[in-house]
Amino acid sequence: MNDWEKEIISAFISRYFASAVPAGAEERNAIRLRSLSIFPDFDAASPDEKESYLEAAEALEERGIVQLKWVKRSTGNRLKTLICADFEKLFMEADSKYPKAEAQEIRAMLAVRLRALKDSVNAKNKDHPSVDKVLAFMNWFADHFDSQEIGRGLNQKTVAEFVRVLELFLDMERMETLTTRALSIELYHDSKRLENLVDFFALSLSQAEKNGVPVPDFSFIRRSYPETLIAGKIVFEYPGQDSIPPLVNATGRILGLPLRHAVEIQRIRAVDGKENPLVLTVENKETFYIFTDIQKRHNNKHLSKYDCFLYIGGYPNQAATAMIRVLAASGFVFHHAGDLDPDGLLIFQSIADIAARPVTPVHMNAAVFDRYLPWARQLTPTMVRQLVKIREDTRAVPGLSELLHRIEETRRGVEQEIIDYRN
Repeated sequence: MNDWEKEIISAFISRYFASAVPAGAEERNAIRLRSLSIFPDFDAASPDEKESYLEAAEALEERGIVQLKWVKRSTGNRLKTLICADFEKLFMEADSKYPKAEAQEIRAMLAVRLRALKDSVNAKNKDHPSVDKVLAFMNWFADHFDSQEIGRGLNQKTVAEFVRVLELFLDMERMETLTTRALSIELYHDSKRLENLVDFFALSLSQAEKNGVPVPDFSFIRRSYPETLIAGKIVFEYPGQDSIPPLVNATGRILGLPLRHAVEIQRIRAVDGKENPLVLTVENKETFYIFTDIQKRHNNKHLSKYDCFLYIGGYPNQAATAMIRVLAASGFVFHHAGDLDPDGLLIFQSIADIAARPVTPVHMNAAVFDRYLPWARQLTPTMVRQLVKIREDTRAVPGLSELLHRIEETRRGVEQEIIDYRN
C-alpha cells in the first residue's frame, strides 16, 4: 500500500469512528468523503502528485474498498467523491480488526467478567460502599461498549487490564497494603500502568456518571489524598456502633480528616447534645486556625456560638464535600465565611448546593467590603466574568446582592485573611 492509499484509508477510518453508532444500533450504510477533504491542495499540486493520488484512489476501487464519483469537465474528468460501503474490507485493508466485531467480543468478555465479579462478592467485602458501584459501572459498561470506544484506543487488552483495576475493589486488603505504584508492578510489571489506565478510561467513567450510574472512587490510584480539617466539641458516629465506638472530640481540637475517614462517618452530633448545632465553614486555612483559637479562649460571643468549624480550602474537595453532606444529614445549621470576590461567592453557592439547605453568610456583605476596599485586590476580566455563574437564588441571600453590586462596580475583591471577625 503506497502513501496515498494509506492516507485515503486513514481518512475513512477517522470518519468511521467519528460517526460510529451506539451499541445495538444499525450501522450506517456508507461513508462519503469529498475528494478535496482528503487532498485539499489538489489544484496546486504537481502533476506527478495529482497522478499518484488518483492512481491510489483507482487502485482502492479495483480492490473493492471504495467507489469513485467523477465530475466531467471540458478539461477532463475530475474526482469528486469517494464512497466506502464495505467497512469490514476497509479495516482488513488497514490490517486492523473490524471495530463492530471487536466491540461485540469485548461486550461478551465484560459480561463474563461481570458474572465472575458478582460471584466474588462475599461476606467480607459485600458491605464496602465501592462494591455496588463497581458492579453498576461494569453492568453499564458491558451494555454500552461500542465502536467509539475502540476509536479512542480501548481494545481487548486495555479493557481486560481495566477490569483488573475494578476487581481490586473486592480485595480492599490488597489495595490498602500496597502503594499505587507497587500494586501496578504486581499487576502489570509497570510502575505507572495503573495510573495511566484510570486516566485512559476517564471519559467512559464520566459518561457513566452523566447517565446516573455510580462509579467507584479512583482517587487512591491517582495518588490523590483529599483531606479537610474540622474542629469542635463533637462526636463522630459510625455504622455498626457495636463494633466501631464513637470518636469523641471532647476538647474541640482540630482533627485532620482524609476522604477515606470522612466517608465512613454516619452521623455527627454536639458533645453537649444540642439540637440543630451550628457549623461555620471557612474558606481560608489561616482564618480557620484563628477561629479555633478564638473559640478555645471563649472570649468572643460571635464565634463562640459555633459548635464546629469546617475548613473548606476553596472549592470543596471530596473530603470536604463528604463532611458537608454528613453535617447536613446530622441536622447542623450552616454558616459560611469566605473571600468577598466572585470565587468566594461561587464557593458559598457550592456549599449550599452540597448541603442542600440554606447557608448564612458571615461578614460577606457590602459594608464589610467597603471597610476593606482600600486593601482589596484588582480582579482580572476573567475573574469578573465568573459573576455570571452566580444564580438568582444565591443573589437573593440577604447581603449578597449588594455585595455583588459592589464587586461588579469596583472590579475588586477582598480576601478573607484581611478581615477582622471579632465583631
